[in-house]
Formats: sequence, structure tokens, C-alpha cells
Amino acid sequence: MKLDSREQRSTETIHSRQQGGDEMRHAIDQWLSQTKPGGTFRSSFGSSSLPPHEAVKWTDPSGTSVQTVRRVEQSSATEQIQSRTAKLAAATEQESATSHSSATKRDDATARLSGLLKKVRFFSGSDIEFTSIAQSAETCQPGQLVVYRLGDDCPVELISQALARGAAGILTEQILPAPIPQAIVADTDRALAEIRSNQTDRPDQKLITIGIVGSAGKTITSFLTASVLRDIPCRVAYQTDLGSSDSVVTEAGTAKVTNGASLIDALSDAVDAGAAVSITEMDSAQLRLGAYDQIELDIVVVTGRDMGGNDFGPSPIECAFELAGQGGVLIVPESDQRAVSAAHTAAQSQNIEVVTYGVDNGADVSIRTISLEDGTLTAMLRHESRAAVMESFLGRGHFAECLAAAAAVGVVTENPLPQIAESLCKLRELPGRFEAITSGDWETDQNNPIVRLDIGGSPERVKFALQAARKELLQTPASTAPMTLPMHGSSSVNNTKRPKLWCVLSVSENDDAETLVQYGRLLESMPDHCVLTCADKDKANFLSMSHGVLDGIQDVAAMRLVADSSRAIQWAHAEASNNDMILVVGGIDRSHPDSERRSLDAVTQVIAACAEESQKARQANSHPSILKGSHADATPSKDLTGPDSSTKSDKPDLKLFDGN
Repeated sequence: MKLDSREQRSTETIHSRQQGGDEMRHAIDQWLSQTKPGGTFRSSFGSSSLPPHEAVKWTDPSGTSVQTVRRVEQSSATEQIQSRTAKLAAATEQESATSHSSATKRDDATARLSGLLKKVRFFSGSDIEFTSIAQSAETCQPGQLVVYRLGDDCPVELISQALARGAAGILTEQILPAPIPQAIVADTDRALAEIRSNQTDRPDQKLITIGIVGSAGKTITSFLTASVLRDIPCRVAYQTDLGSSDSVVTEAGTAKVTNGASLIDALSDAVDAGAAVSITEMDSAQLRLGAYDQIELDIVVVTGRDMGGNDFGPSPIECAFELAGQGGVLIVPESDQRAVSAAHTAAQSQNIEVVTYGVDNGADVSIRTISLEDGTLTAMLRHESRAAVMESFLGRGHFAECLAAAAAVGVVTENPLPQIAESLCKLRELPGRFEAITSGDWETDQNNPIVRLDIGGSPERVKFALQAARKELLQTPASTAPMTLPMHGSSSVNNTKRPKLWCVLSVSENDDAETLVQYGRLLESMPDHCVLTCADKDKANFLSMSHGVLDGIQDVAAMRLVADSSRAIQWAHAEASNNDMILVVGGIDRSHPDSERRSLDAVTQVIAACAEESQKARQANSHPSILKGSHADATPSKDLTGPDSSTKSDKPDLKLFDGN
């Protein structure tokens, strides 16, 4: 039985969100009333295109097309949903009494593969009935389905294990020479996601799904959006690089919820936990491979820039737009014309609304900067004729575009601007996102260079971090040394020392040649001093990666190469002055949330140890230059007016006296 996506979402939202209170139910009803089938998204961006009476077509569980007439704006969203729910319940009871569905429920003991996959061919049988999917052939139990991953599994070993352990069949991309039922699919990972989606009864249809896609700022935008939607109030689930949550339990373990079957399971857990909204940080490479095709998105948020590719294929942003359902919303940056053009193209083919955001421009939702001082962004959040003043400490005030993107999500869900501004101010810092590393002691921090830590990962992220560091460094006052007046009026002496930017960039063996060349161009043009290093696991390939970076540099002698990342940070910390800034980029293990947090903690400990050692050395070597009642130099001072005084035309040696 396949229900309409909005009908499923309406039914589950009304009857499973009892814990959130009247305000949460009202907010969800408001959203669902805007995204019903046959209508356009109604918000303050435009009026509804629905007439007072409209014929609405939908498919009942028996498979017949039903046309009803509803009167818009004469009944509440709750009444419409309850009426539709009653019809669906009656149709479901009638169907269960007269026929048996081939689709297997989630709690059934066995399942038939033909009822879970649309495009599948069977070999050595007409169908496969299985109890569950085995984790591997070695752990297979009787009745389970074994998955053969082409290129990863040995076919001989897998076939022997499957036959010996009583497997029900094999899910594969090619026919194997074995007397066992086989299901042939185009892609096993996508097939597994489709199986889990059908087994869990399409959990994405029971949530308001939000996808975050782009080249930079996805994690920050995800957490900002969650902060805004929690204040509706409603329960919000999310899946990001820093961790995941089902709206009740937050995890940052060794399993990374990214796409495919694992993401379907995460959405199912969110439904069971009573979540109303799910936010997913989407990987660009997996988007192009179709790893999210089993999910329908209600809102797609684009962050960063659509840099495009050189393989003439679709961009990840275009792939994400294809996942948007009817009545969805595309939120794109006003400054990215490629993304705006792609969004309008997608909106023409289906009922989708496009909303733009930006900073200091004429976007639909914009942030107008008032001031950026001492790491605090003071700005005005604007939408049409409404405005609200806000302050943000996130990323030292350099994540204004992410703030605007999250604010746009709050606007399309019809939250008031003052509440949105207040929610955005709650998030102050995220690990590894232009994070300020301090020792906790004010005196130690004042006597050591400023340090910022960013995870990097792409040329655009590195460029953003360098631009933010340079902008913050320009606000730092230059240090001045003691000056003496020149003997000649025409001479000019300027002892002002300009703060300098040091960049410690860690490259990875996963970076391709084009990425390394772009790193080289950025390091040569933006920082004052650059140090190239790598993670410990990539030391064997450091020389070849260094040559790749040097290919994008004209003056190769301007860069220092240090294979050990800890020693690279220590060297830069020792060479920089207390007014300089050190930007540490990359070198973080991002295989899963737990490893990322551990890597960030390790880098933070190295930086803190450098500051403490520098402070101890400074305290051990510090002595007063002039002692009260005595001279710092035991030699008697010369009489400049005596006969032995110098008569040369050179400038005399000027000395400092204590005034006694």
C-alpha cells in the first residue's frame, strides 16, 4: 500500500506528537496545511494559488483514484487531516479484510524480496524469502540474505559461506556460479536502502525532512537550523559529521550516519522517538552516486558555493534539488548565481518555491551587518518589511551566511523574526569550525600568538578560514616598540610591527592533484608565512603531496615543509610573535564523529602545550631591565660634553636613562 507522501506525514504527525504541547501541534499543523497535495506553498513570499473550492485527487489504499472537493480556508488543518485519516483507516480495514498485501510489515518474521524491490531479477528461483540481512557471510544465520559487494568480497568464500550457513539467497550485481537463489540489482547499496525504506514503512514520509548540501558550512547550518526549530517547540533529529540525534539521545560514536540504509534506520529511530523534523547533512560525492534517492526532502538548503566539476556530470546541488518533493522549498544563497539558476530550473518542472538568503544584499532573507568587533557580530535580520536585531559569537562572527541560511528555514516555517534571532544567538561555538584555542589563563594568552583551528577539507573551506583570519587580524592593533627621536628632521622612523598570519596546512592523501594545486595558490597569496604538513598516517606520501602543492606556487622557497604535524605547530608557535595569528587547518580524522572529536582534542592539546611551555620559558628568562636606585649597566656612563666625546658626524648612540 503506497500512500501519498503528504497524507502519511499528516496522519503520523497529528497522532504521534502528543508530548510537545499545543504549540508544537499548532506549528506542525500549520506546516502540514501549507504542504497538502494539490496546493502551493503558502508563506509571506506569495499568496496561495488555491481557489475557495478545489478538487483534490489522491490515491486510496486500494489503488483507485479518488477525487474529493474541499473548501479552502473554511475548515482548520486539523479537521482536514482527521477527515483524511478516517478515510484512510476505513479503506485500510476494507483492504485487509478482502486481500493480502505482498508488502511485508516491519515486524514480520520473513519478507519477500520481490515486494521490497522494484527493479530486481532473480536467478535460480522466482523470489527470495528471508528473515533479515546478514552483516557478512561469516556471521550469516540460516534464513538470512547475504550481500555480495563487487570488488570487496571474495566470491568463492562468500558462496561457500552462504551455502554452509544456510543463507536464503544472495543479493548481488552480477550472477554468481552457485546453486543458490540470487537477486540481481544494479547497485547493492541503493537496493539495501530501498529494502530498509520499505521495511520501515518510509520514515521520511512521516517527518519534515531538511537536507543541507554545499561545499562549506553544512555542519554549522545544520546545528543553527536545529536551534531555530527546537524553539517552535518541536523535537528535532539531525545527522551531521559531529554526531547524530534522534531528538532524544545524542550520539557521537564510531558509526557515521551518512546515507543509504543507515540513514533510513536513523530516520526510523527519529520517528519512534517522536521527532517532527529531521535535518541531514548530505555528502556531495554520495549525492552524485544516488545514495539519497530513497529519501524525499521537504526543504533543501544550499551552503557555500557551487564550484562545479570538470567531468560534465550533474552537480551535487542539482542532485539534491531532484530529491525535493511537491510543495517543497529550495533555499539558496543570492550570491551564487549558478545555484539560483539551478533552483529556478527545478522549480519550473514541479511545484517548488525558491527562497534566497544572503549577507548585505537584496535577498529574500538577509543579514545586514552593523558591526564586527571583538569576535561579536551585531547585525539586523531582515525579511520583507520586518526586521530584528541580533548578536552572534559563533566563529568569532564570521559565519553570517550560515546564520542567514538557518534564518531562512525559520522564515519558511513561519516563525517570528525576533524568535529566530534569539534562537540563532544560542549557538556560540562548534569544535573545529574556526575555533578559538585558548589556554584558559589570560596572561598566557596575551603573551602568545592567537590560534584558530579549522577542519578544512576543501579549497573553499581553506579559503574561507584564511579570509576570516585575515579579517580578524586586521582588527588587531599593531604593536609598537619604544621609539627615539631622530637627529635629522627629514628622517622618518616607524617601529610599528604589523601582525602577521601564519598558516599550518595539513594535506591528506585523499586530496587529488587539482586540490593540492589550489592549496598551493592559496598558501602563496593569502598568509604571510605558511607551513605544510600532513597527518601521521600520510607521512609515507608526504613528499609526493608536497610536490603537488608546490606545483601551484611560484616561489617554492617561501614554504616550510614539516612532515610531523605536531612539530609543525610547535615551530610556527615558536616563531610567531604574540600579536600574530596562527591558523591550523586540516589534519583531522573525519571518518566518524568520535575520531573527529578525538583528533580535534589532540590538536588542541598540542597548541595548549606550546602556549604553556612558552609562558614558562618567558617567566624563567624575564628580568627587570632597570632596577630602582641602580643602573642596569655597571660601567660608568660617559660624559657627552667632555673633551673625549666623539666629534664625528655620525648619529650619536642614544641611551635610555632612569631620570636619576
